[in-house]
Amino acid sequence: MAGLDIAFRLNFNDNDNDNHYHLDIRENTVASKQTIQDVLNKWEFYTLQADACYHRGEFKEASRRFSHTVELLEPWLEKEHKQRWKVVRLFVISCHNSAHASGKFGRHKEAEYYYSHAHFRLLSLIAAKQHSGSFMEKTLMELRATFLQLTDYLLGKNKLELAASIKEESVRVVSKCYLNHLDDVFTA
Repeated sequence: MAGLDIAFRLNFNDNDNDNHYHLDIRENTVASKQTIQDVLNKWEFYTLQADACYHRGEFKEASRRFSHTVELLEPWLEKEHKQRWKVVRLFVISCHNSAHASGKFGRHKEAEYYYSHAHFRLLSLIAAKQHSGSFMEKTLMELRATFLQLTDYLLGKNKLELAASIKEESVRVVSKCYLNHLDDVFTA
């Protein structure tokens, strides 16, 4: 079971002689004591909240909550555990959800960041070459999907040079590590 810290913060605003107090109570889970199942349960909870916001047209709140799922999963990308592939897959989904909600809200830089973040985190896993062949095969196929999503987004924003630069770097990393998969990843 995860450890739990409760943080209290009292905010005092004095605007136009109108005094307001706000008590912010926040749950801080102690990450070192979390199990992977705790993280996956929280991911599902926060994703369902974000999805509900998205479908109500509350894109700003959906973006914020989807972004929280990215932050929740990211530390677990590097940890050894039996659910590692599932964490990678859910991380990519979280990044894409965050990007999509941010784009709907008009925060295009943030959307670009999350599409790029998913792609480059996968590239870093590939470059590390510390995983089984099966894990790497799935990661390479996931990289293909993120690459297509990212380049489609960038081309839609008329960022041709940036898309070309990302492809060049991606080809460099994959060819250095997995030359025989280069065509599988970077051809449509």
